[in-house]
Amino acid sequence: MLSLNDISAWIEVDGKELEQYGVEEDLNQSQVTCWIPTQADKGFSVVFKDHLAYRDHSLGSFLYLDGSSVGGKVLHSPTRNGDFPDSVTNRTVVQKGQTLSATSSRPFMFAKLELTDEDEYLYQASMHLGEIRIHIYRVQPLESYVSQHCFGVPGHGKVHERSKKAVTHCVSYGQEAKTATQYSCRVTYLDGNTPLVTFIFKYRDFSLLQANGIIPMPPPAKKKAAIFEDVLDLTAGDGVQVKPEPVGEGIKIVDNATKKRTAALSKRSKPNRESEARPAKRIKREGNFVPTGEVIDLT
Repeated sequence: MLSLNDISAWIEVDGKELEQYGVEEDLNQSQVTCWIPTQADKGFSVVFKDHLAYRDHSLGSFLYLDGSSVGGKVLHSPTRNGDFPDSVTNRTVVQKGQTLSATSSRPFMFAKLELTDEDEYLYQASMHLGEIRIHIYRVQPLESYVSQHCFGVPGHGKVHERSKKAVTHCVSYGQEAKTATQYSCRVTYLDGNTPLVTFIFKYRDFSLLQANGIIPMPPPAKKKAAIFEDVLDLTAGDGVQVKPEPVGEGIKIVDNATKKRTAALSKRSKPNRESEARPAKRIKREGNFVPTGEVIDLT
């Protein structure tokens, strides 16, 4: 949640607070700004909470969605809670829809922005498109009464494709729904047009925030360690599994193989009786003598 001057505010979707990224404070303007990820076709609520148990004045919130005013709420001073029927005791105010009448409203929703290339829409997009802005003032309530009239529902409709400012979502409104009796309240501003605090939530699609480095990319997946499996001796035939032997046994096997090769070599080199009986032939030597025969690599 964003917090300043003992007041906090946040956006909820499905009853859960959306995580904020890139939070920036401007103490000179009493303003806090952040980014939040959104999904199309999801309803949302705007919540603010007073963390002081006692105030000698009331707080009035005024909400703007994509630059359009959608009314507000009054959080009455604890000393005057009994004077107004719309008072709350937990010091938390929730605004989740646009009032249509005393007993009906249309819920806030995020929707995909509809783009067009028609020139009549070229300069109609609000500079606050993609923003949820809540101003909170110190106020003095004058009177509270049941809402009797119908409020209009703002909206952007189409937006020219050249003026979307990398925005893919906008605020829309769901189907009309019945509510408990809603009240309006006339107030006097105690500090003129200067709010006690302003909270600004800049909303964008999750992937867009991630692509722009506002939401960190997930760390790369760790490579799994190599797993050694039983080795198959391909010289022993298909599917024959060789059981690993101790090092000492391996040396014995090599020694035996060497002895067999040496014995075979010795057998070849021994002359038979026929060769002993034959007279030796004279061989004319020309150049260097190069011995022929099988070479045994003992290494």
